[in-house]
Amino acid sequence: MNKNKALKSAISVNLKRPLIRIHKDTLRLIGDPEYILLLVNPIECTLAVLPSDRSDPKAHHIPKGSLINKKSIELYSTSLVQNLRNLCSNWKNDKTYRICGEVIPDKAIIRFNMAEAISINK
Repeated sequence: MNKNKALKSAISVNLKRPLIRIHKDTLRLIGDPEYILLLVNPIECTLAVLPSDRSDPKAHHIPKGSLINKKSIELYSTSLVQNLRNLCSNWKNDKTYRICGEVIPDKAIIRFNMAEAISINK
């Protein structure tokens, strides 16, 4: 049995703070990379997370050990969160949204459909 079948990819976008929380399983599903890229497709309203390397100036570094005793990593980016908010007209500025992702077969890419985001605020 494939051990990755039990893993679930998810991210959270907090519009109030502005941060993106990438859940541990998401990183595991793409091989626990040291660097990741976040790519936005405004036409399809999707966000992709994929491994990268330090040569890409847009890559985010994931420090070794940063997930010990944690369920996610946090990336703070006012401009990226605002761009995601602009793509999702139904999102409210004081909310946090969770988006479950799908692994693209045979590639280390996870795609998140932002139209399927659910508010996780009470």
